[in-house]
Order: sequence, then C-alpha cells, then structure tokens
Amino acid sequence: MYPLSACCTKVRLAECVAPLHQQLNSTLRNRLARSVADLQAAAVSRYAAVDHQHQFSLTLLRQTRELRTLERLYDTRQAEVVRLRGEIAAFQDVEDPPSPTVVNLESQLRQQTDEIRDLELRLDQAISDRNTLQDQNDHLAEEVRLAGAEIEQLQDDHNDLDRARENAEHELQLSEASLARVQASLVQAESQIPPPAIPPANVVATDVDRLTRERDEARTAATDAEGQIAPLRRELRAFQDMHRSAQTELNCHRYTHAAATSDLIQTVKDRHAARADANRYRDDASDLRKSAPPVPHDPSVLIC
Repeated sequence: MYPLSACCTKVRLAECVAPLHQQLNSTLRNRLARSVADLQAAAVSRYAAVDHQHQFSLTLLRQTRELRTLERLYDTRQAEVVRLRGEIAAFQDVEDPPSPTVVNLESQLRQQTDEIRDLELRLDQAISDRNTLQDQNDHLAEEVRLAGAEIEQLQDDHNDLDRARENAEHELQLSEASLARVQASLVQAESQIPPPAIPPANVVATDVDRLTRERDEARTAATDAEGQIAPLRRELRAFQDMHRSAQTELNCHRYTHAAATSDLIQTVKDRHAARADANRYRDDASDLRKSAPPVPHDPSVLIC
C-alpha cells in the first residue's frame, strides 16, 4: 500500500514519462512514413524500368522473328541459285553456242545473286538492330536489378523501424501498466481513509487539508496522465495500420520483382538462341559463297 505522497510522486513520474513516449512514437511514425514514401518511389522507378524492359523485350523478340524470316528467305534464295547453276551447267554441257534458255537462266541467276546480296545487307542490319536492342535490354535489366536491391535495402530499414515500433509499444504498455498500478494504489489508499464525522483529537485540521490536497493533486495528475496516454494509443493504432499497409505493398513489390526476373531470364535465353541461329546461318552463307563459282556479268559469256 502506497501513501498518498508516494502515489502523487508515481503519478507525476508517469506524467513526465508519457510525453517522452509520445515524442518517440511520433518520431518513429515520421520515419516510417518516410520509409513508406521511399519504398513507393523505388517501386514506381522499378515499375517504369520493368515496363521499358518489357517493351524492349517485345521489340527484341519481333526483331528475332524477322531475322529468322530473312534467314529462311536467304536459304531459299541460295537453294534457288544452286538449282539455277545446276541447270545452266547441264545446258552448257550439251549446247554451244548458248541457247536462249541458257541466257535466260543466267539472267535469273544474276537476279537471284543480287537479291541474295540485298538479303545479306538486310540480315546484317537486322542483326545490328537486334544487338542494339539487346544492349538496351541489358541496361534496363541492370536498372531492374538495382531497383530490386534498393527495395531490399528499404525492407531492411522498414524492419528496423518495425522493431523500434515494437520496443516503443512495449515501453508504452509498461507505462500504462505502471500508471494503472499507481491509480489502483491511490484508490486503495483513499478507501482506507474513512471520512470521520468528528475529526479525531490527534488529527490537526492542517493535516486533513494537506491530505486532501495531496489526494486532489494525485487525482489531477492521474487524469492528466490518462489524457496524455490516450493520444499515444491512437498514434499506436495508426502506426500499426500504416505498418500493415506497407507490408502488403511490399509483398506486392516482391511478387512483381519475381515475375520480372523470370521474364528477364527467358529473354536472355531467347537472345542466346537467336545469336546461335544467326551465327550458324552466317557460317552457312559464308561456306556457300566460298563453294559457289563466280557469276559473269556479261550475258554473252558462258558460265563454266
């Protein structure tokens, strides 16, 4: 059992501690708000990078399909050239001087050769465009990676703030429990002071007045402390709501980052496959050009 003076002291102590907890809670709330704002800014930046990377990936895939179409057309033209050369060689073996058919085949052969050169130029340009897009795609992929690292750092900061919030909440609960004990002791002390109808002879009127003042001061201090703890409770609830919202948004960011990483891995695989196909087609074209005999530009000259 606490005397009234001790109860007043404890209530005043709780009244002094409550503003400190309130200030700490407000500071943590501001830091959490800044952390959430930074997290949202990083998410917006990452969304933009992912969107750009997705657009470049689509363009890269379209360029790869066009490149493969050109390569198939190139193979078709090369096969046509081989066929025409075979027919010309067959006619040359049986006819001298060349017949109009041979001259016509030579003209077709020159036309096919010109088309092949044009296709080679288009193929080289498509490969160059594809490589440029791939470099841009790699740059955007690096931006996505950096944005993911920034989000992870913000998550670590968010976790630190969350632990600080839990500590502040624990201290606030301890302060509330201490205030409740002091108030209970105050009520118990007051209940044990019977209101005498006739003041005892050994009690002086000044002592009664002092005890009354101490009781009134203790009640006032308890009321003030309760009034200061109420805003802390409201701020704590708002802090918890903000934390839940930030946690939900962070989980959404993690899911989006995982999906973007999967798309990026698939794009890199497609790029490697397209490069391998392009190199193979270029090697085939180089071998075919080396093995093919030269084509004369003069229609009157026979192709041997």
